[in-house]
Order: sequence, then C-alpha cells, then structure tokens
Amino acid sequence: MSVSVAITGLGAVCAFGTGTNALWSAIASGRDGIRPIDRYSTEGFTTKLGALVPGYSDRQGWRFCFEWAREAIVEALAAAGPADIPNERVALIVGTNLASYKDYIHHLADQIGDVANVRGPRITVSTACTSSANAIGIGRDLLVSGVVDRVIAGGTDVLTTDIFSGFSALGLLSAEKCAPFSEPPGTTLGEGAGYLILEKESFARQRGAIYHAVLRGYGLSADAHHATAPDPTGSGVARGIAAALRDAGVDPAEIDYVNAHGTGTAVNDPAEWRAIQTVFGARAAQIPVSSSKAHFGHVQGTAGVMELITTLLCMRRGLIPPTLHYTKPRPRCPVDPVGQDLPRKAQVRNIVSTNSAFSGANAAVVVSAVEDCLAREIVEPAFVPRPLLILGVGAVGSHGTRLEDFDQAFAKGTKLGDRVGNCNIEDFVPTADPRGLEPSSRFLAAASASALSSAGISLRGALRERAGIFSGLLRISPESGKAFDDSIEERGLQRLSTTAFTRMVLNASAGACAKLLQLKGPTSSLTTGQGTGLTVLLYAAHFLSVRPDVDLLLTGAVDEYSPCDPTPRGEGAACLVLGKADATANSGILLAGWGLAGPKQIELAISRACAMAGVSPDEPKRGFETEAIWGQLDAVGPLFSCVAAFRALQRGEARSILITDDRGDSVSSAVVLMAQRTEEH
Repeated sequence: MSVSVAITGLGAVCAFGTGTNALWSAIASGRDGIRPIDRYSTEGFTTKLGALVPGYSDRQGWRFCFEWAREAIVEALAAAGPADIPNERVALIVGTNLASYKDYIHHLADQIGDVANVRGPRITVSTACTSSANAIGIGRDLLVSGVVDRVIAGGTDVLTTDIFSGFSALGLLSAEKCAPFSEPPGTTLGEGAGYLILEKESFARQRGAIYHAVLRGYGLSADAHHATAPDPTGSGVARGIAAALRDAGVDPAEIDYVNAHGTGTAVNDPAEWRAIQTVFGARAAQIPVSSSKAHFGHVQGTAGVMELITTLLCMRRGLIPPTLHYTKPRPRCPVDPVGQDLPRKAQVRNIVSTNSAFSGANAAVVVSAVEDCLAREIVEPAFVPRPLLILGVGAVGSHGTRLEDFDQAFAKGTKLGDRVGNCNIEDFVPTADPRGLEPSSRFLAAASASALSSAGISLRGALRERAGIFSGLLRISPESGKAFDDSIEERGLQRLSTTAFTRMVLNASAGACAKLLQLKGPTSSLTTGQGTGLTVLLYAAHFLSVRPDVDLLLTGAVDEYSPCDPTPRGEGAACLVLGKADATANSGILLAGWGLAGPKQIELAISRACAMAGVSPDEPKRGFETEAIWGQLDAVGPLFSCVAAFRALQRGEARSILITDDRGDSVSSAVVLMAQRTEEH
C-alpha cells in the first residue's frame, strides 16, 4: 500500500508574472506569455520569441533563479499555512537545469535553503527537463521514509542566450508560438520557478490543512537511446508512466487526463503519443492529452512542476487545461489534445503528468483529486526498507581501473584523488568509441562496467529494463564546458557546437552510461556538493528497497579535473551495484542501513543508519573516510570509501563498517556496510 502525500501549497513565477493567480488568470482567459525577446539580441536567429519573466532586463541568470525561487516558495508556504514543524524536519529539493552555469549548482539550493530557513536536507536534482518532476518524487520519498515532515519541492530555471542559441542550433525552436501536437512543429523556450509544499496526508488532515491534491506516486526511466532525441518507439516514456502508476497503486483504467511533456517538436510529440498508447491501449483515444507549454513556454528543468501546478489550478475548478494555438492535427499525435483556447469542463479523479529530457531521462507523477481521497480512511504502512546487497564495485582513479591496484594504493596510503591513470573504456565496453565521450562519461562508464563485471552480471534481455543508474556530480564536464565556450568564441552563438551543448546538463554522463550499457530502468542525477556520492547512494538505496519493478541500481559518482579550478581538484569515478537481498542468500555484503539528515547533523544521520542496520553507533568499524582515499575528490570521495570498505569486508577484516559525510551545507549522510556470513544461518 502506497503512502499518500498531500500538496498543501503552490507557488509560481513565469511569463505571466509572480503568483499562481497571475498564472490562473492567463489560463482562464486563453492567453499566452510568449513575446519577442528583449533581454538580449536575437539578431540572426530564425525565431525571436520566448516566454520570459517580465521585469528583468539584464542577464544575471543565477540571481534570477534565486529570486524567482524565493518568491514562489514564499507564496507556497503562505498557501500551505503554518505548521508546528522544526526547521530540521523540513527539506528542500530543487530541480534545475542551469545548462550554461559551469560552477557547482548546489549553491543555489543552499542559498534558497538559508533564506527559507530550511535545516533539513537540501538536494539539487539536475536531469535536464525532468528535474522538477524528479525533485517532487524525491520529496515524496523523504516523507515516506520519515526523514522529514514537510518538503519544499520544485524547480527554477532561466532562459539565457546560451540555452536559446543551443536549442536553435539543434533546430528545435519554432519561428511562431509553440503549438504542441499541431502546426508548425517546434518549441518555444521559457523560464521561471514553481514550488509545491508536500506533507503526509495524515499530517495535513491532522492539522486541518486545506490541500490541493494528493501525490500518489512517481516513476523514472531511461531511453538509453540518444543524447537529445527520444526513443521513437516511446518505450522509455511508457516505462516511466507505468512505473508511476505502479508506485501510486493506480490502475491505468483510472486515469482521466494526461498532461504531456508536449514540446511541439516533430520527434517528441509522436514518441510521447506512442508511449501513452502503449500504457493505456485502445482507451488512449478517449483520454484528453494536452500540453501547457503553449501558455508559458518550455521552462526547461521547471517544466514538470509548472505543468503540474497548471493542472492542479484547473483540476480544483472542475477543468482541464487546453493545448493553446492548436489549429490542425499533426500525424501520430494525441486524438484529443484539448485543442482550444479555454480550459474544458471535466471532472477528473486521477491524472498523470509526464516529462522527458536530454540524455534520455523520463519522469512521471500521478496525482489524485482531494474529494476522492477525503472519502477514504488513511492507512499508512510502516516504512520497512528491503535488505539490499552490494553486488559489485568499480573505481577509476589515479590507480587506474583495476580493483587490485585500488587495494594496493589504499593499503600504501596513496592518494587516490589525483589525475586518472589508465582508463580505456574499450577494455570494459568493446563497442564504445572513446572519441565520443568526455572524461566524466568515460570515467563513470568504466567504473560502472567494472562494477558489473566484479558482480558477474551481464545485462541482457528484460533485465535491462529493470536495471538503472543514479549518478552524483558537482558540475557539468569541464571539458564539455570549455568546448562549448570555445565554439561560441570561434564561430559565434549561431554556429556553436551542438555536440558540446547536448552535454551541458548534469545528467549527460548518466545518459551516456545508460546508452553504452543499455540501462533502461530508472535514472537520476543529483548533487549536494561535497559528499554527493553518499547522498546519491542513499537515494538509490531507498528507491530500490521500495520498488518491486527494479532489480538493480548502479550508483555512481564522478569528479573531473579542470585546469581552471582556483585550487587543485582531483578526478575519478566510483560505482556500486545494488541488488535486493534474497531471503535464501547466506553470504554477501549488505548495505545494512542508511541515514540522511540536514547539514551539520551527522549524529542524527549516524543514528538513523545504525538503527536501520540494527547496530549501536559505536559497533561498526570507522577509519575509511581518510585523505588517502578522498584526496581532492568532492563527489566521489565517499564512494571510494565504500569501495574500500566493501573490499575489507570481503577479506573478513571487519564485521561492519560505517561511512559518513557531513561536508558542505546541504546534507549529512551515513551508511552501514555489513558482512553477512554463512554461519549465521
């Protein structure tokens, strides 16, 4: 039985201005926020249009993102109403693309968290255009697992000249206003912020909150197909929708409306419609399927939350949002796109909102109307995580790629965070072309393939759809960032490198890895600054432990050296293959417990991890979080420690080992690794 999460507050900033009232007024009157771009020059480009937030005249994108997020969160919190919740029990999940920002993007969440006085975990999800949808899902997971009592989840993105130019160079922009599922094909870019306040439904009812809807579940998947184009069969999107329905405990026959990603491009719209047909069968023709992007543009990483907010504003009024600018149908697109100017009267009980992104990431959420939920009794099952095994590990660093060399370097106290030594991806994936991979992708793919090899796992057939990859990074590949900047300097914005542009997303490495290894299950990419590797491991552990449709999750982190760093940084990658512990298995290395808490709350994280593992905090062996392992590795360091601990447990050098990390201002995290021995059974 799934745990229902109440959506108690909404906040938005978009091309219509600040506030959900401005957004609703525009939708109700059939207006769009698309207009000629006046913030910067569009001379020489085919399209001049964008959906920009009014009143901002310069190009300080980072400041825009912060200001819009703050305004949206203030509105959402006011709508949710006061609640007697300690600040340490409130989390912030920020979904963002920030494709042209080459620094550590977790700083945005930390700054927003400081202003909003959030003292619980602060996590940044960056999976391109699915970022905010994925952020909402993580927020639900934190509530279900009892880590926090309230979550502020959503997204923030700004339309910069780099992003506008990149989409233009890819031929994805329409010269006219975006008309999803209609003519002409092409999208219009936008910007803004949208945030939800999430609470367990039982808590919301207890405090007498008036909530908008109930978040029932979410799903993730990978296309494993192409950096920018969706799988034309729509199978990846279909897997994401199906996973969301399973997580929600909602039958496809119960869905009354789908808010589609609906970018309006010639390849995305038909692929998405095929996915909807795959999930809903013949009934797909009777389900209204509309896109909100014609109202406020494609708001990038904020798309998921903005489109969900739009749906909720209509849903509570007995309406569904239209597809604006619809003139005539395009082949292989939804039969009923709600192609009209004004919202349509319709009582809907359950809806699906779906999004897709660069690097093949897909996400979907399932939401139910309040009226149906209020009529039922809430029964919340206790959160009991499924035991997990670490099946294999891989590490790429100054030692090279061999685990034996990693062991020797660790035993000698050699720093493992210097420049990567020998790393031939072809040694692990013979079909790989290293010329098409930047260092971050090459390192992560080598570590992942090595981990699968050490586990003795060959991904074939249906297992590929039940195996996914979660990655942790602090920034986009410095090499790709430099190539992108160089192409603009040498050729100008209109002829920039499209290859480099497609890699200007944090999940580019995970996408490349998924394609190389054909990992078609769930995928996500996040950052929390230093210690990111341990945070992504905790997220992956929770996800795998509660999902019946996932068998394996590769959990990896990567750091890439840049000569432009003001202080020397290291590089490398590590990966752990997580699987579900078989009740009949009597040996192996268990991921026995994990704990997450807010910044500078490491003791709380340790107590949670040890309680889950069934050990006292002073029982597991310590000493693996050493400078010799981490060196200058910000994201990878903790996973290097996990690799060393895994190897030590295999050799029988300890019964259990505790790995912790509380560096930075985002999270504190801890895991307990434990040897499971034959003689215990």
